[in-house]
Amino acid sequence: MSDKGLGILIIVFSILLMIGYFIWAFAPLIGLSQWITKDISEWAFKLPVVIAIYAFLILILWVGYTMATTPPPLPLEKPLEIEREKASGINEKKDKET
Repeated sequence: MSDKGLGILIIVFSILLMIGYFIWAFAPLIGLSQWITKDISEWAFKLPVVIAIYAFLILILWVGYTMATTPPPLPLEKPLEIEREKASGINEKKDKET
């Protein structure tokens, strides 16, 4: 499937979901209470809030788990090449000045 076709499919799916969510959330107000009761319609507001809170808490859990299980970095025994080059460059400048 091409990117354009996939994009159109996503647009159509999103519009259908928006229409379905609107009907689910406002069924008692638009006269569709014979199919969807007020109790079920309340879940249209509760469910997304619960999902958003759980998604945030799972993200926090993942960060904590990663911090708890990642070993600390090993200390460097030798200075990095860049630091050696900088140090030797500083020494060469001092030698030239004197």
